[in-house]
Amino acid sequence: MVSAAIPRSFHPFDPSAVASTSVDVANSTFVMVSSKDKSYGLILAYVAAHLCGNEDHRSFDFSAGKKVTSSNYLDEDEDTHNKLVAGVGLHKFSWQQHTLHCLRQEEGDPVGTGCDAIQFESLVLFAPRVQSEATLQAFIDAVVAAAEATKQGYFSISRWSIGGEYWDEGDLAKARPLASVVLPAHIKADLIADIDDFVGDDSKAFYATHGIPYKRSYLFHGVPGAGKTSLIQALAGHYGRNIYLLQPTHPKMTDDSLQTAMEQVPKKSIVVLEDIDALFTKNRRKKVEDSPLTFSGLLNALDGVGGHDGHLVVLTTNFRDQLDDALIRNGRVDVHVAFAHASPDQMADMFLAFYPRETRDRALAFADALVAALGPDRPLSTAALQHYFVTQRRSTADGAIANVDRVAIEIDARKKQAEEVEGEEEDGNEDDK
Repeated sequence: MVSAAIPRSFHPFDPSAVASTSVDVANSTFVMVSSKDKSYGLILAYVAAHLCGNEDHRSFDFSAGKKVTSSNYLDEDEDTHNKLVAGVGLHKFSWQQHTLHCLRQEEGDPVGTGCDAIQFESLVLFAPRVQSEATLQAFIDAVVAAAEATKQGYFSISRWSIGGEYWDEGDLAKARPLASVVLPAHIKADLIADIDDFVGDDSKAFYATHGIPYKRSYLFHGVPGAGKTSLIQALAGHYGRNIYLLQPTHPKMTDDSLQTAMEQVPKKSIVVLEDIDALFTKNRRKKVEDSPLTFSGLLNALDGVGGHDGHLVVLTTNFRDQLDDALIRNGRVDVHVAFAHASPDQMADMFLAFYPRETRDRALAFADALVAALGPDRPLSTAALQHYFVTQRRSTADGAIANVDRVAIEIDARKKQAEEVEGEEEDGNEDDK
């Protein structure tokens, strides 16, 4: 926090930027916020939404993000939305009973980083009267607290902005209940018991006493469509935590960027690193050749350099056997959670979820009929099973049992289609030679 009663040459802004405006520099308190601070993007969004008056210059930017409205938060078909943020220049805005100003400014020329040219930025907040540090601090704290706030049964998803180096907050989404995620009973029970123990009242003190980073890490591994994504968002709603999604395979993700992202995650959040197997081979060779992220940089980020304040860290992969042992050793990954194809018990559980008035015996009869229809060579994901129940939403329980042959028919059709596409691609490759 800086008082304006200092030599002009030491101002963290160009005084001409606020000349002939309603900002009285000589009688103001101001603070500079770096673009790397986690509050930066949040402040710009707040300012854009709470402008007042019209005598000062206004400009806006659009921050593109993915609108999160369902449990499938990784679905590429989700609609995108644009979030209005304050652009470069001076903005007058209100907070509680205070009228404040925000100056967003560019610093110097764009700088090459090896991945792209970056324009460094900062913003300066002004409050009337000197010694108004408490007002500005309270405003920044309130903006951050509002972004980090959670509501039971809801969650938000933030994605790391590589260029801006801040978390781009997503929309609030209603979480699916834990009971709707059909997993083997012992797997879900063991996971919930482990998380409950970690978030217990005495947990943080234990970690601090023993000098262990206060985080708990999980590897969700197994077949696609088995419920990894659904479980993550159900956990977010159940424990009142927001999700912070990292894509380390991004071609511009550097060691520093990943480390900064981890350091800026708010306390008591769920951090998700998806498809962790897509980065490095088992012998630590890069799978994405032009990726600047190093194996040691990934390990440092996971190890908690910079601290993890109660984070749940989830790594996801379909191929655990492709991961280097150092990446998933004890301390880096505390718990391995396996996701397999649907078992008969899961088939019965999902039947009861869609037909809750039916008996367990009827559910087991459905599972037996489905297993017989599938035969030994057609594994079924829980996502495919859920899809079947959606197609049968107007059918009775008897109809759902009678129509199980359709599951096998669809699996065969999808397999044939995939083989035809693969054959066409191979023919195309031959033509290119």
